[in-house]
Amino acid sequence: MTSFKLILKNVQKNLQDYFIYFLTLMLSVSMFYAFNSIESQPALKDLSMTKQLLADQLGIFISLLSVIVAFVLGFLILYANQFLLKRRTKELGIYTLLGMKKGRISGIFVGETFCVGALSLLCGLGLGLILSQVLSLLALRLFAVELEEYRMIFSISAFGKTI
Repeated sequence: MTSFKLILKNVQKNLQDYFIYFLTLMLSVSMFYAFNSIESQPALKDLSMTKQLLADQLGIFISLLSVIVAFVLGFLILYANQFLLKRRTKELGIYTLLGMKKGRISGIFVGETFCVGALSLLCGLGLGLILSQVLSLLALRLFAVELEEYRMIFSISAFGKTI
């Protein structure tokens, strides 16, 4: 059996364990994208001086919050990987008994994590795009900007930060 088929089979077999991991990553990605995309809203660029100052402060606060969220997510991902590894020690032991090399076993585990991570990234970006539009509308209402100024956008900079 090739490694790719084994990776897909293992993800399907351990769907319950990976579902929590997937859901956590997807929600994290969507929130991270949504927060970082607010400052790209064109309607927030044409504010009065006072409102522009507040919007700039909001952008700085959101950037700082994004860094903190990134660190928390990093620890969360490490914890989830350790949890999944501990939960599957018997399965990994069987692979070793069958003669599979440790490098291939870790490659399979990394492949499984990558599959779930890539899928959660795609779904999270989709959900984040929707969430960012809602947050942009709330920010516009907060700064009393006419909703005619609102434009639905896809923020390339927020996409890059999220990736």
